[in-house]
Amino acid sequence: MHRHIRLIFSSLLLAVAASSAAAQTRWVIVNGERLSDAQVARLARIQCSEIPNGAYWLNERSGAWDYAGNPQLQGHLGDLCRGAGGANRDGTYGPFATMGRANQEANAYRARGLNANAFHNGDGYYVWVWP
Repeated sequence: MHRHIRLIFSSLLLAVAASSAAAQTRWVIVNGERLSDAQVARLARIQCSEIPNGAYWLNERSGAWDYAGNPQLQGHLGDLCRGAGGANRDGTYGPFATMGRANQEANAYRARGLNANAFHNGDGYYVWVWP
């Protein structure tokens, strides 16, 4: 009987551990705190873009953000909603006001380990990103 109870208890612990692991699938850390999947989804809606797994800092007052440990500013929450470099249907990002700004964005993607090229296509400055 004691062995049977121990088996049920062990099964219950495994089930609870499995449900906890499934409940939070993302690894997004902001200001040292891991966000729940619901919080990540809300942040993605505010940013108008998916939020990659990673560690970030965020100034909750101004909306300024960047990667944890990097003092340079990457942008502000909602930048992509205002046309400041959102993904286009052809996979490019932009338009940006200047080639310098497009190069800043390209460098940010390169810092993430991606390939990026800033270019002018006749109507604006864009960034093409690929793995």
